[in-house]
Amino acid sequence: MADDTFWSTGGPPAKRKRFSITQGTTKDMVEPSKVEDVRIKAGRGIRVNCQLIEVTVGPEGDKESFHVHEGAICDRSEFFRNAMKPEWASVRPDPRIIDLPDDDPAAFSLYLQFIYSKQLPILSDTHDDMDVSYQGLDMAYGYVLGERLMDREFKNAISDAYVLFARGTPPGRRSYPTNEEVRIIFEGTSERAPLRQLFVDIWCCRGKYEWMEIDDDLPRDFLFEVTKALLKARPSLESMSRPWKNNHLQYHEKDLTASATTGTSQGSGVV
Repeated sequence: MADDTFWSTGGPPAKRKRFSITQGTTKDMVEPSKVEDVRIKAGRGIRVNCQLIEVTVGPEGDKESFHVHEGAICDRSEFFRNAMKPEWASVRPDPRIIDLPDDDPAAFSLYLQFIYSKQLPILSDTHDDMDVSYQGLDMAYGYVLGERLMDREFKNAISDAYVLFARGTPPGRRSYPTNEEVRIIFEGTSERAPLRQLFVDIWCCRGKYEWMEIDDDLPRDFLFEVTKALLKARPSLESMSRPWKNNHLQYHEKDLTASATTGTSQGSGVV
C-alpha cells in the first residue's frame, strides 16, 4: 500500500538525504586509487585462435626456430601477410615454414616479445647503478628487421627506446648508440629511415672526437650527414678572424732535415 504520510501535509515528499560511505567534508575525501587501464578495443587484440607457423632465423649453423600464431604476426607485418598468401606459400617446401637467413635470431626474439607484450626487454637485469648496459645490438638489428617486415610500430618503439637512453630516463642511464650500432643502421636501412636522423643528431649534440679516433670505418653516408648537420648548426663566424689571416706559416710544409739549432730564416719578407 502506498505511503501517503508526506502528502497529508499538502506537499510533495521530502527528498532523502544521500549518505557517503566516506563521511566528512570534501577536503577529507580520498583521491581515487590509480588503476592501470588494460582495456583495448576488441579489434586490437592479438589473434591467437589460429594455427602456428614456424620461422627460422639466421644463417646455416646459427639458425634458430620460432613458432608464432599466424594471425598475430600477419596482422602486424605486411611481409608475413604476403608470405602466407597461397601463391607464395605454395612455392616453399613447407608452406608453413618461413626462412629469414639474413636476420638476427636475437632481434627476431625481441620482435616476438613486442608482438605479444608490446614491451622491449632490453634493460640490464643487474641492480648495479653503474651498469649502463642495454641490448643495443639487438635494438639495431631489430630496427633493420622491422624495415624488412614492414612493421612501423615496432620500429617506432625502438626509436623511442633510443631516445629514452639518450635522455637518461630511469631506470636506464644515459647512453648513446655505439659505432657498431651506427654501422648496422646505416648499412641495413633505407635513406628515409628516421632512426638515421636520431643517430646524426646525437653525434652533432653529444659527439666526441674520441668516437672517431677509435673507429675509422664508419659509414661514409653517416659521416656525410653528420658533417652537413654540423655546418648548418655552427654559430656565425663572420665576426671572428680567419685562421689564414692570423698566420700563413701554418700552411707551409716544414723542412724536417734542418738543424734544430738553425734560427729563423733571414731575408724573408711578410706579405
